[in-house]
Amino acid sequence: MSLERNDKKKIIEKQKREKISVNDTILTKKIDIRKENLARRGLTSIDQLSKIEKYVLEMAEKIFKLRKYDSKFSIKTKFDIERYPIIGQLYSSCISKFHYSKGYSKEEIFLAIRNLEKEGWIVSEGRRTKLEILNDDNYKKVIEFIGKNPGVHALDPKIEEELGITRSPFIKRVIKLIKYKIIRTHKIGKIVHFFLINTPPQYDELKALFLNPLIPKLIKEISKDKYISGIQIGNILNEPVHKIHYYLKKIKDIELIKKEKDKFGRKGYYINKILLSKYNKVFKEPQF
Repeated sequence: MSLERNDKKKIIEKQKREKISVNDTILTKKIDIRKENLARRGLTSIDQLSKIEKYVLEMAEKIFKLRKYDSKFSIKTKFDIERYPIIGQLYSSCISKFHYSKGYSKEEIFLAIRNLEKEGWIVSEGRRTKLEILNDDNYKKVIEFIGKNPGVHALDPKIEEELGITRSPFIKRVIKLIKYKIIRTHKIGKIVHFFLINTPPQYDELKALFLNPLIPKLIKEISKDKYISGIQIGNILNEPVHKIHYYLKKIKDIELIKKEKDKFGRKGYYINKILLSKYNKVFKEPQF
């Protein structure tokens, strides 16, 4: 009889696990679809969160301030609730407040916690939520600066001119913003460039090139005369010919221009207007 009871207990537990697994999958798919739609809108604010995620985030702000808990965690499965006391406390506090009074299931609460970490709203080894970071004046200035200067790098003199801070504190704030998935980086050559997280990455290299004021000038001269030579461009712009040829090759490598023969056998530069138009829609440049 004891063996039969144990067998029945195992079957019931297995059925519960399978049910939870199915519910988790369904809820995850629903949340992922919603997140994908919101990502297209480019939201990096609390508006992108569901009600339960907002409730959990509010609770996290309180729990993360408690110094008795180590702030290191990683949330992938429900077993991580037991592995990390700070998440265990967050989970149990949310259940006591939102499961019984607001009717949210334990699965919804767990998925809300997991998605908040996935989207960088709560961060391991950080005692602040993304919302707190977004509302901090020091970080807001850096976010606005990068939004206004996409592709900026740490050696750009505009950092000190516009933000009034040196490279070191700027990098410290940038590292924090990367952790919270507010900005992203792209290393092009030897230089690391910074972009807001919702900036389309397919134009990063083009943007890095357009940070050089010579590039739009090159494109402008080619748009005036597709048969123009590197020597002629150098004379017009008062730049060394080797420098002109170097950057012409750069923009050819990323397929912004190509050099082909026309029907008369004359070689000319052809601007990739489709690529330039798509780039212009994102960065509103070049202005010609």
